[in-house]
Formats: sequence, C-alpha cells, structure tokens
Amino acid sequence: MSFKLKLIAAAISAAALMPQVAFSAEPKKDVNNIMQAKIEPFTSSDALQNIKSYAGSKVSLSDLRSISGKTSLEWDWTAGSSIVFNKQYYIPTDKEASETWGRRATALLSFFIYNETPIDDYLVVDVGQGVTGYNNGDAGFKVKLNFKGWRAIGVSLSNDIEPREKVGIGISDEDGAVPSIRGTIGSNIDSIRFMAPRSVKQGRFFIDHIMLSVDDARYQWADDHVQTRIVEPEIKYHIAKKLPKASPQQLQQDVKLIKQRFTDALLGISEDKMKEVGDISVLEKEFNALNIKKSADGVITGRHILTGKQKDRYQVKFLSAKDKALFDQYVDLSPYAELMYNISKAYVRSTNPAVRQKLANMYLLMTEHLMDQGFEKGSGLITTHHWGYSSRWWYLSAFLMEDVLDKAGLKKPIYDALLWYSREFRESFNMLVKADSSNLDYFNTLSRQHLALLLLENDPQQLVKLVNSYAQYISGAIAQTPPGDNDGFRPDGTTWRHNGHYPGYGFPALPNATQLALLFKGTAFEFDKKAFESLKRVLFAAWVYTNPNTGIGLSGRHPFKTSSIESIKNSYKWLALAAPNGVDEELAAIYLTLANKSAKESAVIFGKEIVPAKLPQGFWSYNGGAFGIHRFGDKMVTLKAFNSNVWSSEIYYAHNRYGRYQSNGSAQILSHKAPDQQGFNEEGWDWNRLPGVTSIHLPLPKLDSPMTHTLMLRGTTPYSGTSALSQQYGMMMFDLGKPNRSGLNNFDDSFRAKKSALTGDDHLIFVGTNINSSDSNKNVETALFQLSDKSSSDAIFNGSKITKGNKQQFKTGDWIIDGDGNGYLITNVESGYITKQNQESAMGETRKKTNGVFSSAWIDHSVQPSNAYYEYMVFLDATPAKMQSLAADVKAGKMPYAFKQEGTTHIIKDHLTNVSGYAFYQSGSITDDIVISSDKPSIVMVKNNGNEINISGVTPNLNIDDGKKPKPINVTVNIKGNWKVTKPNENVKVSSSGNTTRLTFSSYFGIPQEVQLTK
Repeated sequence: MSFKLKLIAAAISAAALMPQVAFSAEPKKDVNNIMQAKIEPFTSSDALQNIKSYAGSKVSLSDLRSISGKTSLEWDWTAGSSIVFNKQYYIPTDKEASETWGRRATALLSFFIYNETPIDDYLVVDVGQGVTGYNNGDAGFKVKLNFKGWRAIGVSLSNDIEPREKVGIGISDEDGAVPSIRGTIGSNIDSIRFMAPRSVKQGRFFIDHIMLSVDDARYQWADDHVQTRIVEPEIKYHIAKKLPKASPQQLQQDVKLIKQRFTDALLGISEDKMKEVGDISVLEKEFNALNIKKSADGVITGRHILTGKQKDRYQVKFLSAKDKALFDQYVDLSPYAELMYNISKAYVRSTNPAVRQKLANMYLLMTEHLMDQGFEKGSGLITTHHWGYSSRWWYLSAFLMEDVLDKAGLKKPIYDALLWYSREFRESFNMLVKADSSNLDYFNTLSRQHLALLLLENDPQQLVKLVNSYAQYISGAIAQTPPGDNDGFRPDGTTWRHNGHYPGYGFPALPNATQLALLFKGTAFEFDKKAFESLKRVLFAAWVYTNPNTGIGLSGRHPFKTSSIESIKNSYKWLALAAPNGVDEELAAIYLTLANKSAKESAVIFGKEIVPAKLPQGFWSYNGGAFGIHRFGDKMVTLKAFNSNVWSSEIYYAHNRYGRYQSNGSAQILSHKAPDQQGFNEEGWDWNRLPGVTSIHLPLPKLDSPMTHTLMLRGTTPYSGTSALSQQYGMMMFDLGKPNRSGLNNFDDSFRAKKSALTGDDHLIFVGTNINSSDSNKNVETALFQLSDKSSSDAIFNGSKITKGNKQQFKTGDWIIDGDGNGYLITNVESGYITKQNQESAMGETRKKTNGVFSSAWIDHSVQPSNAYYEYMVFLDATPAKMQSLAADVKAGKMPYAFKQEGTTHIIKDHLTNVSGYAFYQSGSITDDIVISSDKPSIVMVKNNGNEINISGVTPNLNIDDGKKPKPINVTVNIKGNWKVTKPNENVKVSSSGNTTRLTFSSYFGIPQEVQLTK
C-alpha cells in the first residue's frame, strides 16, 4: 500500500487564506507575467496551505497517483461538500492575451482529476472572489463524472464559464468562433471552489496541477465531461451503396489480401524515426524509462503523457525553473506511440514465445497507462488538435497487435478511442468526398491509420463495406480538383495546403497516398484511374521543381529547410508498381535515378530493365503556385511570383519573420546539390536579397513582419504567373502592385514594379519597368545573386575575382560570374554593385543574431526618382571567355535580344532562340510583326520558324474566386497573317479573316495551351 501524507483540513484552514502573490498588481503588458503559467502541482505539504476544506471534506497529499511529481491532492468528500483553492490571479482578456502571444489566445483554467468510480452526477467548479464552501463564486462550470481514470479539464475563463445560476449551460460552436460572453468574472479571482456531487454519499477524488495559463483560443473542445463553446462532432461513416462487381467470397478474399499486404508493408518499411530492432533490450530500456507500474490492486502509475498541442497551454519558454523541471518529466505521445509501434513490429516478427510474451506485456501495460491517463473515448483532454502528428503510430501498432488487444479485452476500447480522437479529420473519416475532404494533413498523418482502424472490424461483411467505402473515398479525394483554395492535388501537379501550393505539406502526404494505391492494386477495390493520373502529375511535377530541393520561393515558412525529393523517392516506386496496366516506366525511371539504381537492378524491382531517368530539361509552368521552372544541364531556376490567388510567403509567429520578398519575381538558381552546399546559408543571409527579387532594402527591425502571428500577403489581381512553349521555353509575368492588405507597418503600399523573364536553353532574359515607391526609391534594388563564402567560390567581375571588402560598381556592358558558375550580362541598368563582405543578420525563426561572408550583386534603383528599370541576362553555363565575348557584343550594339514596352505590355524577342514573349499586363493591342492583341491579361509566346510558328497562350488566373471549382477561361489572341493549323489542339480554336488569324486559348487552371501553325 502507498504511503500517504495526511493532514486534516481544519488544521490548515487559516493558512489557506494567507495572502498570495497578486498578479493584477504587476503591469498588464508584462509578457512574462501574462504568459507564464501559474501552476499548483501539489508536490509538497506547502501546497495544502492554499486549500480550505469545508464540512464533510478532508484533504491530504497522496503518492498513490499523480500527474506532476510524485504526489497529488487527495480529496475525501461527502455529498455536496466543498474544498476551496485560494490564490490570487490576474485574468487577461482575450484581446490582451492575443496581443501578448501574437495569435488568437484566451486565459485558460485547467486541472487534472482522477475518478475511481464513474458517477452519474457532476463536480461543480466555481471561480471568483471571496468564494467559500457556502458562498457561490461569480461564475462556474460543471464536470460530468461519468468516467474512471485521469481527465484533463480546461475552460476559457472568457468564454466557457457561465453565471453561477446557469452553470452547465454551454455554447455549441462547430466553427470554433469565440463568442463574446465575458463579464461573468472580473480581471481578478482569488478562489476556485470544487463542490462534490450530491447524489452519492461519499467518495474520493485526486486533483493535481491546477493551472492558470494562456492557451490557443481554438482548442478548448467540448467532450463528454465538460461543455465548452467548441463542439467537434463525432464521426459518422458514409457507407457506399455500390459494391464492386465481384462475388462476396472474392471481396472478402481481396480484403484479406489488402490486410496481408498492409502488414507486410509495415514490417518491411523503415519509417522515419522507426527502429529496426533485433535485440529487444533496446525496447526494454525505452519502456523502463517510462516508469509504468501496475500494483497488485490494479493501480497504474507512470510518467504523464501529453500531445504536442497540449504543450501550448504550458507556454514552456516562460515556465519557472521549478515548473519546467516537472514539465520535463512528461512524455510526448509521439515518441510514446513510436515505441508502441516498434514493440508491435518486434512482436509480429519474433518467433520466440517468451520474447513475444514479454513484448505483449509491455505493449498492454503501455495501452492501459494511456487509458488511465485519459486517452479514452469521450475524453477531450482539453484539446487533441493536430492529433495525427502525435498519434499516428498508435493506430498502426493497434493493427499489428489486434490479437493481443482482443485477448486482453482492450480491442474495442482502443478502437473506440482512436475513432473518437479522429474527429478532427471527420471530413475524411466520414468517407464522403466533399470540398474539404482532400486534407493533406490527413494523408500525411492518418490516411493509412484510417485503414488500420477499419481493418480491426470483426464482422466480415461489414469489413467489406468499410474497405469499399474507404477505397472509394481515398480514390475520389485524390482524383478531385477541390474548389476554391481547399487542400488537395491540382490539375497542374501542385499540392495545396494552407490555401496554396506547399511542398512542405504535399511531400509528406505522397508516400502514404502512393502506398495506399499499391495496397489496393489488382483487387476489386482498386483506385480509379483518375486517382493514379492525379498522383502521377504531382510526382512528375515534384521531379521537375526539385534539384534535389525546392527553391526558397516554394518553401512556405521554412526558407532554409526546403523540401527534398529524397524524402519521397519510394513514392515513385510504389506508384510505378500501382499503375493500372503493368508498370509505369516513366515513374520507375525516376525512382531508379533517385535511388541510385541501375537498369540491371530495375529488373528485380520492376520485372523489366528500365533505363534510369536523366534530369529534366526545358521549362514547365505551374500557375497553381505562380511559378515556373527552367532547367538546363544540372541547374534549375525557380521563377516565383504571387497574385490574388497565390500568396507570396508564409510568415509565422515563430518562423520566417523576414521572408517578405520570397515571391517578388525571385529567380533562384540551384545546382544539383543541397542548397547549403552552394552558398544558400542562413547565417548572415541578407533577407532583402533573394536572387531576382525587387525589394525595398530594409533593416531587420523594419523587415520583420508587423503581424505577430501569420502573414500570407497576396496581390489584388490574379494575373501574375508563368507560361511555357514546347516544354522548352518559358516566361514569367509579375505585376507587383498594391497588396491585398494595406496600411501594414513598414510596408510601402505604393511599391510597384512590372517584372518579366524569358527563358531558353542556357540563358534567361530579365527585364523590369515601372519600378516606383513612395519614398523616392530610396533603398530600392533588384538582386542578381547572393552566395555564402562557406560553400561557393569567389565571384568574378569583368575577369577579376571579387575579394572580401572589395565593393565595385557595375553598369551596362559589364559581366559577372557568381560563385556557382552562373554568368550575368548587364545589358541596360543605371547602376549596380558587386561586393564580398561580412553581413550581420538574424535567424528567421528565433531572431538570433548571425553573421557570415557573402558575395552579392544588385541593381540600385535609388538614383532614379520614378519608373526605374533594368535589363540583364543570365547564362547557366558561363565561362569568362563566353561572358567577355557577349559583353563585347553588347558594347558594340549587337544585343542577344530586343526588348520594348508598349503601353503595359512587355515584348521580349530572344535572337538566340527565335522565341518571342509577350507579357500582357492588361488587355490591349500592340504593334508587332506577329502578335497584334490579347483580350485579357495573359502571356503569349511564339517560336518563329519562318513559314511555321509554335504559339502558346495562357492567363495565369486560376478562376477559383468565391470558393468555386476552376473553370476554363478563354483568351483570344490576334496575330498577323493568314495561318492554318498543322498540329491541332482541341483547347485552341483557330479562325482566319483577311490578314488576321484569331486564336482562342482555353486556359484551365493557368495551364498553357499551344498550337502549331503554318502560313
């Protein structure tokens, strides 16, 4: 039996009312005061001084159960008796909490309670000033006691408590909005009363960890015990009415096959962070560190478990040293579940009965501990938001340990619990395809887990129905083009999350989606062909826009932790094998290259010899992300813009604070190696100078986002983007205009520019016009390059190396080669600079000061009061001799291209490729030898072969406003001459009249269309 520290409440009642720290006396705007959690952990008898018990109640410290430390408050009660926790707290308003934290926040009152026997009654909690066992508080809430074990109870003091006479009346708000019902308590409380249920004569509770803290205002979810304003409905499976055309016996056999394939896949794949354990002593060591024990009378103890999002309410970086020491003893559910998964894999693999029994015992004890901690159906634990990230391995372990759980009588409780917590993704778990059903977080964290859960169904006929419904849902969710800016896979191969293309979320979703396609291949439940085609588009696009990492322009909020195609290489193998008719050789070839496999090795993998793919070459347009990719040799250039549909960057409260210019017409060049191996290093990085961007060069305090939480700036028109011709040539059109949000501190709403780029083979032509700002263009510049001295060579300027501290001015006719071998031919600028110097900067996440030596070059627009401009070329295969020859031609008036601006249209004619690009920033007519007009803002490209031309057209407008599904937009372009079609395209209508030919391009989701014509 455990030893108990007993103290009679009457002996401490006087001490309980001793004055405590009055937080309200401290400055309201003191961040440390507001953000620091105030915790009473009941780790010593001193804590009892704050507790006063009233008739029928007795309190003591007990080491029988606890959350923090080794002891908790034991409360022995009789019907209706009370205890009061006395301590003074300042309660910030939601507005104050939000302004202090920098995100939507609220003051949270929380505590843990252990109930030994479920009771059909309530614990009543009152808060306020001067509350006693006989005087009600100003407001309160009820806790339904229909549970056994620990429960975490938490309510917003501004939104979830009611006037005393209305305790128990909650507010349902499925959308999670915060209603304004504050006023039930003031800015200060000094008492929290706990009143025992009246329907039972006596009982015992354990209470621990009473805490006042600031929490995310979106996450106080109602559950079976506490009513809050936010109600997350439970999951209701949609059962598809139509079964595949196969006999019931065949359907059941296919389900068994899927189940066996799934088991084999889990046992054969080394997941990230998953251990391949041969010696179970490694597992035993990790298990023992959890300190889980079960006494002879069934009492379970062990380290407290919580999820990643449950940590938010502790505001860890503000915790006192004492509280932090207790917090550090807690265990995150994610590694806990990883251990369960590793144990389950070892169990299934082992053939030794003694080893299997030992592993089963460990697994069952971990399962019982989770349940005792409150991870059961109906228990919200205050929040389980972002559930999939913490729990994903638990589902898979339960699938592998099905027989063990069933034998112990725990299969159903665990199934029910996992289904309950999945309700955050009910749009997916409901298995009905809707607009919001293609959640990439679901595919990343819980799509396979969903299948694992369904496969625990005992009834064979019901199992067939569930698997069928799941297969139809997954297939449909992958195949659909979601309306508006919802999550999902798009027609151009972009992957949308956070309302835009986001490889950081898309890449983690792909291994699971492609593995599922393979699991179902050849069965009656095989995915629809459209789903396969959608995944293939996405995978091919990823092959194009990585080298092997994405550029910074596509990084979202992680500019120096960009996504790598290495992380999804198995997806190419799985989808190649999942192809409806045999093996998809294109995907297989890409896999072989990524995995460094030979054609001979491919015979073992794919059943035939396939030649590994070469790196992509040419140009691809992805207006789903307002970017284009130009590839030559082993180099990749990412041309990135933004518009009203596509945000510029994701600036988060703790990430990418200086990432304002990521999409300002950026043109980052990456060789085929890791970014930090070719000069893109964060230490010392000048955030104003991502290659290609036009920016107002600001000091870090002014460049830092004025939003304390998220800023994802957009434009006000949908027309910036890219186009392609013959998958070889490309063009970017970027109209830097008024942002969608005006009046932000340190933003210049008058900052304007029109930036175009035309690409072909080894070179790119960059032009910019109409560059203006409200401050007479002070500090306005266009960056050519910026590379760290850590991992790039010396830059060369007109034949001489640039050494540290050597700043030089360049002008029209000069040339530069950066430290990665890219040449810059200066064709028309007023002034610019190249330098190699030590730069002081800061980390985008922490604002920690950094420094580093960088070579950089930029065009200085500050010398011109308005309508500044630039023209330059980039050569990806530069040599000093080549650049010197080109520069001599420029000085002699022999230009490699011609550029003119007519009205608002940029016209670039590349003499090296005979390709012309027309950036119609507005509809209108122009004077030209081929193109006459466009009826919409658009990009038109022409490859002139004399009597034959290839011509493409597109408007980058995605046509998804107001949450609608994208529909084609017709762009009508008139060209000179009478032309006929030699290579037709059903998406381009051609008609001639006199000396004019009219082309109507059907532009769907910004995908360029082209046609071949002859005179």
